[in-house]
Amino acid sequence: MSGNMAKKGVFKKNLGFFSKTVFICNVVATLLLLLSYAASFINPKTFWPLAFFGLGYLPILLVNVGFVIFWLLRKPKIALFMSLPILLGWNLLNQHMGFNSGQENAQKSDSAIRVMTFNAHLFIEMEKLPSADVKSDVLALIKTTNPDVLCFQEFFSKIKGTKKMTKRIMDEAGFEDYYFETAVKSEHEGYGQIIFSKYPIIHSGTITKNEYGINRILFADIVRHTDTIRIYNVHLRSFGLQNEDKEFIQNPSHTANEEHATRRVGRKLKYAFEGRSRQAEALRDHMDTTRYPIIVMGDFNDTPMSYSVNLIRKGLKNTFREKGQGWGVTHYEMLPFFQIDYIFCSRKFDVQNYNIIKEKLSDHYPVWADIKLQ
Repeated sequence: MSGNMAKKGVFKKNLGFFSKTVFICNVVATLLLLLSYAASFINPKTFWPLAFFGLGYLPILLVNVGFVIFWLLRKPKIALFMSLPILLGWNLLNQHMGFNSGQENAQKSDSAIRVMTFNAHLFIEMEKLPSADVKSDVLALIKTTNPDVLCFQEFFSKIKGTKKMTKRIMDEAGFEDYYFETAVKSEHEGYGQIIFSKYPIIHSGTITKNEYGINRILFADIVRHTDTIRIYNVHLRSFGLQNEDKEFIQNPSHTANEEHATRRVGRKLKYAFEGRSRQAEALRDHMDTTRYPIIVMGDFNDTPMSYSVNLIRKGLKNTFREKGQGWGVTHYEMLPFFQIDYIFCSRKFDVQNYNIIKEKLSDHYPVWADIKLQ
């Protein structure tokens, strides 16, 4: 009798069929979460498919949180166990989500430098948005934000004639100097990257190693009072997705030849993951030889879970983590939950303010931060 009662007690403690099924699914979700963590430190050149899990971090995380909530209602001890992998990635979660107060109307102190980065998408009007004078709207935004250093990716300007965007920004926004490196140009116009500065630029150049067309890295040394600061304007390799690729990603079942589309998109992602890692390595080597305090900003075309972003931010402060708020979305066009634009700085700086400007003047949001050299 006592033996049967003991078996019955043990049976009651065991999971039923439904709970066992949920447990197995939870284990699989946990493994996927750990794979997304691994994407942050394993080079895509070693095993590029791992980078996919880094891109899928948010939905994978939400699935795991859902399982924890389920177990809290059914088996709290299992919930505690299943929450450990989430806590293990807390440092990475902090790169995605800011737990600070809002900074929209923050005032810049006299001793701070306000830096801003924006992928302007060549000032082309975005589809599904009202027609507007994008250049004038961007200029108004610059004058309102009033940055001391401004980095553009995918910047377009006339080189000859009276309609030079470079001159218009210099004159109306009060910049003293600039460094414009075109990726493509003709006799009259060009596009590429540019660094505007309200302080003198004493040296500038381009990291040509592993550049890919418009995806390149500029640097400029600015002098503020008695301090020389190196600015990096980063534009890492993009996925190069066309409209048909974006439609396939958003609605794969509507594509006529899914197998062909899958291979095409997969090939583009592979080349982009590997290309960004090479560019990140070139930038890392360049930064390690720099004796000045540095500010690194731009469009990295990758998430905080990526190898390239983590390699570049190593040893630097992430201004979003220091002063950001909420989920740091900086790109909204296709899948509106990606943070791919960043501002990093040397640990010699104090981060005072940070903000993502939620105005749709491009497929990216402008980002700015106030930082002070200690």
